[in-house]
Amino acid sequence: MAIQQQNRPQRTFDIAEAFATGDPYATYAWFREHDPVSFGEERDWAPPAASLFRHDDVFRLLRDTRLGKEWSRVLPPSDAPQPLSDPDSFHAIAGNWMLFRDPPVHTHLRGLANLAFTPRQVERMRPEIERLAAGLLADLKRQTAEQGQADLIMAYAYPLPTLVIAQILGIPKEDFGKFRRWAGDIAAAIDFPLEGLAEFQARVDQTTHELAEYLRWVFSLRKADPQDDLISRLIAADEDGRRLDEDEVIGTCILLLVAGHETTVNLIGNGTLALMRHPDQWGALVRDPGLARNATEELLRYDSPVQMTTRVAFEPIELGGGIVIPPATEVIFVLGSANRDPAAFADPDRLDLTRRVERIMSFGMGIHFCLGSPLARLEGEVAFRTLASGAPEMTWTGDTPAWRPGAVLHGLHDLPVAFPS
Repeated sequence: MAIQQQNRPQRTFDIAEAFATGDPYATYAWFREHDPVSFGEERDWAPPAASLFRHDDVFRLLRDTRLGKEWSRVLPPSDAPQPLSDPDSFHAIAGNWMLFRDPPVHTHLRGLANLAFTPRQVERMRPEIERLAAGLLADLKRQTAEQGQADLIMAYAYPLPTLVIAQILGIPKEDFGKFRRWAGDIAAAIDFPLEGLAEFQARVDQTTHELAEYLRWVFSLRKADPQDDLISRLIAADEDGRRLDEDEVIGTCILLLVAGHETTVNLIGNGTLALMRHPDQWGALVRDPGLARNATEELLRYDSPVQMTTRVAFEPIELGGGIVIPPATEVIFVLGSANRDPAAFADPDRLDLTRRVERIMSFGMGIHFCLGSPLARLEGEVAFRTLASGAPEMTWTGDTPAWRPGAVLHGLHDLPVAFPS
């Protein structure tokens, strides 16, 4: 049997139910206390699943090499995914992302992509990120002056990381507009809707084709005339005599676009909403914008932009208490629950920008720890400091948050704000 524990609670973790209101934390708390390793119901159409809710379990097993990303290691050959004939479809490109690969392929791809995301490289971008944030805030204020209010997501949280990653890759500024549209479409594919799925997949494939074709054009330009950008560095990068081919460069760039865009949008949006709902903490940041760096860590913990990640068990995993995760089980790491575990954080449901935050799970852990975490943290720090110092009078004009559907990527559809005089 998958689990020998007796008297298990008769409640199944329902992701859709947990996120129906956009606030899953009460559900997480119940499972942490009553069923911290929760096995889902058996399904003919999907592998068995086990959800982990406790910080200690999430922290330990994300680093456990008995789990990984490649299902082909546990599936019979007849059930393993087959190569797709269209190399520029979303699923063909995503299948080669380091996000879904294990060593040695993952090690090679990550080692080369890391060229752009070392702490030193990221810190060099601070002045440009500060300039972009100040300009976007000025635009946001102009919109509110004309319309009475404006959407902070579309005018501030969304364009900031998109413009930054476009500059890192080396996208010409005149193409930022369409690049921004492509980014939104492809990022949504990580958390696809259950309704209208066929139409959604067709749109994502079309967008992926357009973006891949565009990046192949940029690839050809940089191969002939290298610049000081990531695409040029990826083309030239050499690791033990092995270089990335064109398809690997294109796939890596699209992954970095998605990973470097959607999570930071949600960090800024979710974090700003939390600050607006906690006036005492917003006031503390306004009085001392220097809190922004630590505030970013606390806001990442409090309402994580990424709520879940998954692995597959390659062999039996014993967790104690009679609990065994069998091979070929999809293990769901509930990062948002780990970040609210009272065993790891005192009074975890309280937002405290001065909290000493350690071991948050928002960026994962282990070999798949988020490559762009230094950049996301810097963008969050700059975004919150810019708002606190440049718009201390900002207010949220809504009453009920409008959350986008999805449970992996957790973010707002919009966030209307105003700047009362």
